[in-house]
Amino acid sequence: MQSWQSLVDAHVKSINGFLNLCRPVCFEFEKSKQKTHSEQFNIFSLISDLYYRENFHSDIISFFLDTKENHGCGDKFLASFISMLNKLGRNINARCYQDADAIREEGKIDILVKSDSTKRAIIIENKINNAGDMPRQLPRYYDYISRNYQNYQIDAIVYITLQTGKEPDRSDWTDEDEKHIDPLLTIIPSYDKTTVNLVDDWLHPSELITNNIDVLSTIRQYSNLIILLNKNIMDTVILEKFYNEIKVGDNFKTAQSIRNMLNELPRYLARRIYEKYHNKCAPFSKVFLYSPNDPRDAVFEGDILGIHVKIDIWCSEDGYDAAFWLTTESKQDEIVFTDIVTNAQALYGSVKAQDGINRVTKHFDLFDEVGLVSFIDDFLKELSEMNKR
Repeated sequence: MQSWQSLVDAHVKSINGFLNLCRPVCFEFEKSKQKTHSEQFNIFSLISDLYYRENFHSDIISFFLDTKENHGCGDKFLASFISMLNKLGRNINARCYQDADAIREEGKIDILVKSDSTKRAIIIENKINNAGDMPRQLPRYYDYISRNYQNYQIDAIVYITLQTGKEPDRSDWTDEDEKHIDPLLTIIPSYDKTTVNLVDDWLHPSELITNNIDVLSTIRQYSNLIILLNKNIMDTVILEKFYNEIKVGDNFKTAQSIRNMLNELPRYLARRIYEKYHNKCAPFSKVFLYSPNDPRDAVFEGDILGIHVKIDIWCSEDGYDAAFWLTTESKQDEIVFTDIVTNAQALYGSVKAQDGINRVTKHFDLFDEVGLVSFIDDFLKELSEMNKR
């Protein structure tokens, strides 16, 4: 007996240790799953062979930043973009870019925003596709502008990432490169609620700029696409963390054990209800487990006020669903059933079935067994009193 108890204690201890280890990862995973943007219609996500490409995102961003494009808002989208940069420490005068062009791939720069009248420029490197850097990528862009636009002032080098944490590769930068780039570098994640980001600080404010329904819809759908991409990569990162944790020692066996016990939990909960009431289920005639092979449902069955009714207690990881229902289709029985439901205080707050079945249901959380038992006890007492009348 002592040896058996020691094995149980050791297993519980290993499970507690594994749960403590994985709790932060599980929290991140659940938080990610709460986002529902993937369920929304999005025309961009239908173009599955395009939206992950760097050029796709650069084309959209440059369209809105170009003051001469046919979005009809002149420099307003660009001014909003500059306002976002200024939140991160830049001090750029948007009026210097009122006639700016947004040029794609000049000098291999993803987007070059420049005003020929004021001799100002902003370099934008787009990494929303999560690609790595080319050799000396940002220094080469700086050198290109310095060489080809000698009288221009570079106000910012913007590095747009999919997520917070990605940094430019500095491994091949010279001291002179860092001296030129660092004061201008502005890293902006595409979406991150904890900091300034492309969605919340440029795209969403831009929705207020236009009255054109097509332009507005494009901005909204592009915002949702970025959030979806961010969520997908977040899920990958979280699962990678989890994978690395379960590779250690016996963690995988422990995780399997937890999964198996969770699968068994509804059966255990149903059996607890059965064992508590199988000898004291009056005024019902019996209590039983519905399916011998998969007993997740404890059933109270009997005749109350001359009608045949049941209480099903469905058990799952989401909790308990207690359903009181009429097993017959007699109109007279329906009248009696409705009268019971109307007068039983224990059923207050229950939800009526929408499928035409005479059934009402109450839900109890997984760890609210006390609430469930209190409901069952009160309801059995009320039904017994009704039967005496």
